Amino acid sequence: MGEILRMRNPVQHYAWGSREVLARLRGEPVPSPEPEAELWVGAHPSAPSAVLLEGRERPLDRLVREDPEGFLPASARGGELPYLLKILAIDAPLSIQVHPSPEQAEEGYEREQRAGIPRDDPRRNYKDRSAKPETVVALTDVELLTGVQPAERLRATADRLGLDWLRAAADGEGPVLPRVLTLEDDAAADAVAATVAAARAAGPQDPVAALVRYVHDRHPDDRGLLVAVCMQHVRLAPGQALHTPAGQVHAYLCGTAVEVMSSSDNVLRAGLTGKHVDVPELLAVLAEVQSDPEVVEPPADEHGARVYPLWDERLSLVAHELVPGRTVPFELRGTAVLLAVGDRAVVRTPEAEWTLGGGESLLHRGAPTAVELSGDARVFTVSCG
Repeated sequence: MGEILRMRNPVQHYAWGSREVLARLRGEPVPSPEPEAELWVGAHPSAPSAVLLEGRERPLDRLVREDPEGFLPASARGGELPYLLKILAIDAPLSIQVHPSPEQAEEGYEREQRAGIPRDDPRRNYKDRSAKPETVVALTDVELLTGVQPAERLRATADRLGLDWLRAAADGEGPVLPRVLTLEDDAAADAVAATVAAARAAGPQDPVAALVRYVHDRHPDDRGLLVAVCMQHVRLAPGQALHTPAGQVHAYLCGTAVEVMSSSDNVLRAGLTGKHVDVPELLAVLAEVQSDPEVVEPPADEHGARVYPLWDERLSLVAHELVPGRTVPFELRGTAVLLAVGDRAVVRTPEAEWTLGGGESLLHRGAPTAVELSGDARVFTVSCG
């Protein structure tokens, strides 16, 4: 039997976050004093979870450094917890972004190290040597942008809304995004103005016009709007999931979701942000072929558990939909975190019991541990065996 420890998880305050979702989940006053965008569960050094160990709270990243054998599975490489679990509360579009492959991250990190760019410099692209694959599972209806629409669909949009810049981008040879991202500043500003004017004149049912109005209202005059028009618009229902591989352009628009990602900070941005945008470097990591979105909705087993595929066979993500009055068995394996999303979750072993409110979590380490789950919540468990 392994060891189970209680955790306390930090909240990240970004401008696109909600003042209601995470506060209400945690039983805090609503609205919150400032936007709350993400709740992090893991050992990322920027905002590690605190673990209650021997009567006092310790940052998980420090525990991992001091006792890697005790807090990491044998398969973990690099001495770091290989995942970060989040709750996203999306109240405005996130930046349009791309993540590097493992090889690109390693090369980019070493290059910026040699150039002497401090890791906390806002111009720095590569904060670590890791790729940043991510899988999102919708808790509510979630809207996002991912990949690029086929040229024929872009031409149809250009004709319907009268967008000359989009027609030119769709008619060129090769991938569309490099032509859009490398427009001269004056041409990009004219294209944004024309696109916003066309969207305001279009009917309320036009989906691209609605997207343009939504994005422009929250990021006025940002040339990232042009990239957004070219991207595929995806809607996830609760329980549905989508994976974003390296090199895939993407952006979340609205909704609440759980996200599992590697513990990395490497982001190349294309717009809809006040942060550093490095178009040449983004184009260097952008995959020439942008994958069509593959929405996944695993069936629930007899215990209400759904197993979601992740990018690494060492990792697993299991979601339980707990129903009052029903107890379900589960086995915690390896280094795992268990996160409650809902009113109340109870985790029992023959020796102990933990009650979790929304946003609260447990850390498991060591040998497999059989537990019983009950309550009225969704419980997400990420493990690395």
